[in-house]
Amino acid sequence: MPPVEPPSAGFIIQLFVVPALIVLLIVALWLTVSWLVHRTRPQDLIQGLEGSGVARWQKASELADILRNERFADFKRDKEAASRLADNLRREIEAANVAGGMDGESVMLRFFLCRALGEFEVTDGMDALVLAAETNRDPAEQLVRRGAVQAIAMRAFKLREQGSAESLSDPKLEAVLLRLSEDKDALIRSETAYALGRIGTPVCIERLEVLIGDPHADTRYNAAVALAHEGKAAAAGMLAEMIEPVALASALEEPDPPSRVRKRATILHNAMEAAEALAKKNPTADLTAIKESLQSLADVNEAALEKALIPRGAVSAAKRTLETLSNSE
Repeated sequence: MPPVEPPSAGFIIQLFVVPALIVLLIVALWLTVSWLVHRTRPQDLIQGLEGSGVARWQKASELADILRNERFADFKRDKEAASRLADNLRREIEAANVAGGMDGESVMLRFFLCRALGEFEVTDGMDALVLAAETNRDPAEQLVRRGAVQAIAMRAFKLREQGSAESLSDPKLEAVLLRLSEDKDALIRSETAYALGRIGTPVCIERLEVLIGDPHADTRYNAAVALAHEGKAAAAGMLAEMIEPVALASALEEPDPPSRVRKRATILHNAMEAAEALAKKNPTADLTAIKESLQSLADVNEAALEKALIPRGAVSAAKRTLETLSNSE
């Protein structure tokens, strides 16, 4: 046996000191970021956006990010702040009529202004989001329009959670969303279907019953999920399509297999959750097609999951959902 020698200083440094320094660096970086977040005030960012400085889109992006923090819950109910931000968005939309208004930074500024406005929990400023959603002067504005529709959906979700759903019964808002639900851009229709479901007025629900037959998969899927949560039996057939293992039209739009599996996981999760909501809200709904699709998924061989673009865990989730639906009868 070779003699036992004490470890060298270099070995000890590699084994203990270097990892410790890496951990300390990560902690320091996290503390720095946390300090900056706590130091930044949304009021200051809004004031900066009202100027004419460079890189304003970065301020708008930072504002949208920090408003996601629950620390600013009270600020997100500030009607004056929402109105100031909405005025800013309206000015940017108007200014985009001049040359250069469709360049990357201008478009990103309007997009992040919409995202920031979507975080507020008041109705003030909703008209600016509606204006952004229906302003379509250049293909570059599709990003802004989608951001505006997403923001409207976020606002609607927050207001309904607060029990302020009656404030969403705005004929102009409904009229704009109805027009957008017929847009040539499939992504706009998909986002609009989601927003219609979040608003949930009778006019919106009626339109969703039409969108459930849309040729674009994500649009009809969003419509079906929304209708299911409203207890509409018309959603059952589309939920069955979303769960059926061979129905991969939407997931196949993704560029690579991992993205397709993630997309498939989202579709399956939303469909199963919606199926349970439908069974709970409408006990008389015919769930036969949904159960058949769930059974088909539950019977999939584990080895075939990857080939079928079915995420791991989907089979067991299908079995649980099938049991839940059977117990609800």
